[in-house]
Amino acid sequence: MNNDQDKITDRSDPADDARDETLSALLRLAGPSDEIPDEIRDRVYANARAELRQPGRLSQSWRWALPLATAASILMVVLLNGAGDGVTVRPVGSVVLAKGTAADPGQEIRIGDTLDTGPNEGLSIELSNGISLRVDEETVLMVESVKEFNLIAGRVYVDTGDRIYPTRNVTVRTASGKATDIGTQFSVQFERADMSVAVREGRVDLSGSGELYTANRGDLATLRPGTAVLVETVPVTGSTWDWAVSLAPEFELENRSLLEFLKWAAREAGLELAFESNVVMTDSMKAIMHGSIEGLSPLQAIESVLATTPFQHSIEDDRLVISKH
Repeated sequence: MNNDQDKITDRSDPADDARDETLSALLRLAGPSDEIPDEIRDRVYANARAELRQPGRLSQSWRWALPLATAASILMVVLLNGAGDGVTVRPVGSVVLAKGTAADPGQEIRIGDTLDTGPNEGLSIELSNGISLRVDEETVLMVESVKEFNLIAGRVYVDTGDRIYPTRNVTVRTASGKATDIGTQFSVQFERADMSVAVREGRVDLSGSGELYTANRGDLATLRPGTAVLVETVPVTGSTWDWAVSLAPEFELENRSLLEFLKWAAREAGLELAFESNVVMTDSMKAIMHGSIEGLSPLQAIESVLATTPFQHSIEDDRLVISKH
């Protein structure tokens, strides 16, 4: 990965015969369409063929891979709606933080994108459903939908929020199995056929090699083809999660309540937020913050912010306890 051009695998510029074969396959997969006028079908075919000729549909930071089944689905929708002026694939998220040259903040993520990070690179992505997805260095991840991802190699972290939403679960697949979360923070690593799932909060359902397993907070479950699921204990705070915390979306402190900040910081640090009393919690809700915590880790930010207030904190058994002087 010596330059930006190395990050591109141009899969949209084959020979004309190959284009025709691909489009024919897409039309077959799209199913029967006897009621569609010939002129519309011809126009869609011509536009799709022209699209395949274009060499640089995405920024140089991405490798583009549009699975045949996905392309067939898009083409079928176009045909059924009689639209022949092109296909727009809506973004499923955008980059909010990037390390290295893997991408630019604000860059859109679409179904079919392959996210490919090199050494010392990383990506933090906010999906359209509010989920935080973080991609570690030397990782290859295919975007199949807003809720489904195929991890080819490397490591990803998912934070679906502090509540259970039936529409906000995420599935990460590998060649050895898949992991589906139930309102949680978790990471998936895939290396040499071993799939390791570490659960920081909530629950993750795993399947692979004919086995089903549920991993809970503090579990590190490893799926290895041909063997039983290996379960170990992993700390929910500390160095295990440093890489994911370093990719946390920035928290805008200005004019936010202290309570909002503490909820964010505790969650990013893997700590349960607790208050000495209901009065302290109410007072934290009323306290409005100013300034910036840019460049600080969650724990550093807690120290810095509370130093300017009558509040203080302690960490007890993975709990962030807030009290007042």
